[in-house]
Amino acid sequence: MMQMLFGKMAFFSVASIARLGIPDHMSESPRDVEDIARDSATHAPSLYRVLRLLAGMGLFTESGARHFALTPLGAVLRTDHPRSMRDVAIMFSDPWQLASYAHMPESIRTGADGPTLAFGEHAFDYLHKHPEQGADFNRAMTNFSTGAGLAVLAVADFSRFTRLADCGGGHGMFLGKILEKYPKLEGVLFDLPEVVSGAPETGHFRHCEGRITYELGSFFEHVPGGCDAYIMKHIVHDWDDESGRRILGLMREQLLKTAPETGRVFLCEMVVPETPEPGPAKMLDIEMLVCTRGGKERTAAEFGELFAAAGLRMVSITPSHSPVCLIEAAI
Repeated sequence: MMQMLFGKMAFFSVASIARLGIPDHMSESPRDVEDIARDSATHAPSLYRVLRLLAGMGLFTESGARHFALTPLGAVLRTDHPRSMRDVAIMFSDPWQLASYAHMPESIRTGADGPTLAFGEHAFDYLHKHPEQGADFNRAMTNFSTGAGLAVLAVADFSRFTRLADCGGGHGMFLGKILEKYPKLEGVLFDLPEVVSGAPETGHFRHCEGRITYELGSFFEHVPGGCDAYIMKHIVHDWDDESGRRILGLMREQLLKTAPETGRVFLCEMVVPETPEPGPAKMLDIEMLVCTRGGKERTAAEFGELFAAAGLRMVSITPSHSPVCLIEAAI
């Protein structure tokens, strides 16, 4: 029990060194903590105590005379790591997250979400008004996309489609990887204006600029037309069943016009097992409980029910080597 409760110290230690960029000043070669502190503008005695804790958890190795080096696990917190999780650690420790979790008992008691209890508004409304934290959120979603997106791409086949819309696609990292793999495929990045505005500068479409279109809007009001496939990664889990039905229903309407026989809707989501073992989907489900209004991770049966409510039928659920599955639906 004490290990579970002391998880607070581990979380805040990891989040703090990520926010301060400490791993960016380290490598697999040991460095003296005084040198790391100098380069990162931190207090060496305090930094030592945090690195000492995290060395015992496998993020660093500690050698004599207060020298520390990165392990492969700790390297994931570097900004330049190909599967960096630094921005996820930063976002998880942002003020809106901490305030939301402070209200978790009330969420359990009433079903209300943490952002509404803390700020009187939905998380996405709050992030829109606080662009620095909104930018942290978008960068964190790109971090998530790097690992989960590549895992899904390894088990997906989009060669049969001509135009794919990534709805709620953020800055477009996932869609850019799809277009790189399928050079004949055209893509549409669809998201809110304040999100899409940051996409061009990321360089995610530098190898496929002639095949990408940017569209702005809310997927509660419309989705891009002229597509024979739609994909959403970690989007439906943010919303309750009625909201999910509305989003999927809009996609169905467009597929009826463009590709009623061959059109597809793809979701990239974790699937909750209907057995009692622990798992990532059950952990992420708590994030949805606390930080969204009605969002949740779903079982396979619940995905089937959601599709049916939107006039779609589930075709398959394909696992990947990550916890995220590729879920396919058709009219």
